Order: sequence, then C-alpha cells, then structure tokens
Amino acid sequence: MPFEYYEPANLRECLALLARFGPEARLLAGGTDLVVKLRKRSVCPQAVISLGLMGELKHLQRTGDGALEIGAMHTLRDIEHSPLLAKDFELIREGAGCISSVQVRNIATLGGNSCNASPAADTVPPLIACGASARIIGPHGERIFPLEQFFTGPGKTDLRFDELLAGFRIPPTPAHTGGVYKKYAIRGKVEVALVGVAVRLTLDESKQVQQARIVLGAVAPTPLRALGAEKIMIGKVPEDKLLAEAAYLAMREAQPISDRRATAEYRREMTRVWTERALREAFRRT
Repeated sequence: MPFEYYEPANLRECLALLARFGPEARLLAGGTDLVVKLRKRSVCPQAVISLGLMGELKHLQRTGDGALEIGAMHTLRDIEHSPLLAKDFELIREGAGCISSVQVRNIATLGGNSCNASPAADTVPPLIACGASARIIGPHGERIFPLEQFFTGPGKTDLRFDELLAGFRIPPTPAHTGGVYKKYAIRGKVEVALVGVAVRLTLDESKQVQQARIVLGAVAPTPLRALGAEKIMIGKVPEDKLLAEAAYLAMREAQPISDRRATAEYRREMTRVWTERALREAFRRT
C-alpha cells in the first residue's frame, strides 16, 4: 500500500504533520524496525515522517549540575562511543553496544529503541537504572516523566499519536556509584536478549548501600524494576550473601514467558545468575 513520505526540518513542521495524519502516521528514526514492518505490511500508514533532518533531536550534553541530556535521534553507535557517557553513565554505553551488529547500531537510534517498546530492548534498563526521564513534545507543550512509566506493554507506550519522544534527561551521578549492564543471549549481541540486567549501586562513606536500582529486561511485558531486591540492599554492605539474596529475589520478581527460544523456568534461573554477576560488577565499579 503506498504512503506519503515527509522530511520535516523542525519540530513545528513535524507536529503539524502528526496533527494532520493522526494515527495513520508513523515516525521514522533509524528505520531498523519500521522498515521491516513496512516490507512485511504489518503496518500500512498513510504517511511516514522522517526525523532525520531535525537537529533539535540530536543534542548530547552535560548540564552545569552534571546531568546528561540526550536527543532521541542519537545513533546507538554514537552512544556506545561517546566520551561524555564514560564512567558516570558507562552502563548506557554498554547497553547500546549490546544491540545487534555494528551496521545496525550505525543507524538505529536511542529514541527508536525506546519507542519500539520491546521488552528485550538493551538500552532501556540502563536508562531506567540511571533514573532517566522521557521528554515528550506534543501540540500542548512538553511532558517530562520517569522513563519506566513510558512503557505500557509489549510494543506499547504512553506516547500519543500527536506526540514524539524528543529525548532523555538523566540526573547527575552521586559519588561512590557503580553501574553495569549485562545481556545474556545464546549467540551473543546479534541475538535478542533472553535476559538483560542493569544494576546501579551507590554506597555511603561506610560502604553501605545508599541507593540500589536493579532493572530487568526480557523477563516481563515491560522493563521491570526488581523493587524487593533493591529494598533488601539498602543500609547494608554488599557482601556475597547479600548479593546472592538480592539476585534470588530478582528471580522471584521476574515474569518471564516460555517461547521458542527458552522456557520461563530457564529465564528465571538466568535472571538469578546474571543479576548476581551484575551486582558484583556494579559493586566493584563503585
């Protein structure tokens, strides 16, 4: 089915097109997912609106207070190698580097990886672990809210038909913080994750856990905060027994399914294994 193709030069033009075509429009970022769907005719829009010319969506900067702002149109390859993300936001670089091949990462975007809303998206758990907020722009202005609230189900987000995801804001990293992203897939990066785990730990001066974030991917309909596992770590020194207990609780909180790639039981066990590994590495990085 034919469609109309547009390349707006700025947000104003893009929002006008979204208002014109409504739910019959699709936004094109890197196209690694949308183009496949168009070829399979699983989506048949009236209009495809490219974001490629919109410079407002391509910024990457640290603010005066140490926060990080990332435009939605930054490619995963740019994120993977950005020196601005080194150390404080290293787990975001790791998530971006875990996706598919170099060829895909050269064109796939950070915003597209979120808007596709795959439960196994590799950049989403690290962003959530870092406390990222989504910046949504629409005809009535701007909405900013925690990224973990952006996802409503597999392939579904809180994005309205006349809005777009403009980027992310990530608060400053506290001292004595370490984070890591671990992806488990049978054939490595080129395959979709069976389990993804992002961990971020902040210790106080006595080496007790002040803040813990454990975010699981590919084991629930949406990215999942393992809140029970996080809670038991607060105020304690992250020794081996505590890390193992937290990993076990994360396994209990996971909600995996069985499919052709793995059983739910196997995914639960791998959640425990990889959460414990991620916790150990995050603690080492503090």
